[in-house]
Amino acid sequence: MTKIEIHTGDITDEIASIARGYEFKPYYFVTAASDEGLNKLLLNRISKFLMVATSHPDKAAMFVARDESRAVTGFAGVQILDFDTAVLGVPSGKIPFCVVGSSAREHYETSRATADALVGSILDWFREKGIVFTNIRTAALELPLIHALEKYGFYLIDNGMTAIYHKDSVTRYEKGSYDIRLFAGKDLPTVLDIMKGAYTNDRFHQEPHIPYEKAEELYQLWIRRIATDPHDQEWLLIAERKGQIKGFLQYENNKEFTEATGMGLFSYGPAAVVRDRTALGAYYTLLSFAVDDTVMRGSDYGMTRIPFGIQAILKMTLRFGPSFMTNDLTFHHWRG
Repeated sequence: MTKIEIHTGDITDEIASIARGYEFKPYYFVTAASDEGLNKLLLNRISKFLMVATSHPDKAAMFVARDESRAVTGFAGVQILDFDTAVLGVPSGKIPFCVVGSSAREHYETSRATADALVGSILDWFREKGIVFTNIRTAALELPLIHALEKYGFYLIDNGMTAIYHKDSVTRYEKGSYDIRLFAGKDLPTVLDIMKGAYTNDRFHQEPHIPYEKAEELYQLWIRRIATDPHDQEWLLIAERKGQIKGFLQYENNKEFTEATGMGLFSYGPAAVVRDRTALGAYYTLLSFAVDDTVMRGSDYGMTRIPFGIQAILKMTLRFGPSFMTNDLTFHHWRG
């Protein structure tokens, strides 16, 4: 029988061993990245998470699963989301990672037992903390975990497609009918206006328990932060045509990935464009400029994630010629 306990302090050798064997590490789809680099990235994330969980046990926790011999078979993190709670008006939490062993068919029963035990304990912890709304993102083939989530009442809300662009395979940017420049403070009202209604097929707008106005507020605050308080090596591009702003796109250097793997990776999005016949042209030009700038900065790869429901942007992303694509699933849980 699987036993669950809360772990604090440093990563143990057992936890590290399970992490190294995880098939779906962050950025596992960047096939040129070494196992050593991806292992380092995941272990760094877990270490940082444990620091938070150890110092703020009321806000986060690390669960470890052990079998009858006391061997570690999996682990998961849980955290309370203060920002989401404040904006949505609902106590919210997240499962940032849940590693339950191999997803291979021959290991399904063992991994499923670990997943069942972890998910059940996680929901008990959230219930004790008064959390109502919880989310988790998984790889599409993490079947033992996915089936455990469904057993405990999680439901699929989003299917995201991630496109990877390699520097040697992208079409170089050529200036067309749009002028591309960096965001300026005077652009904020127009950017916020374009953002209104731009993401109606995302997981927050599709969540039946979240009012439309609350989902809109979340995205307004998100893009306002990007525009007015960007991270280091984060930029917001503006597309103009005949003096009118037609769209914007955010992109940034993924320093976490570079520090762990030694390879360059930029992330693209969010983005939004005006809803008229110029829309797709504006998005294509923005993405083309960002990818070209990525190459000029010496990066190896670019990456963008698009919810499957945003079909127009997804089709344009495919036309741009990604080197590889993968998908992930997002599940919600709402405690009644």
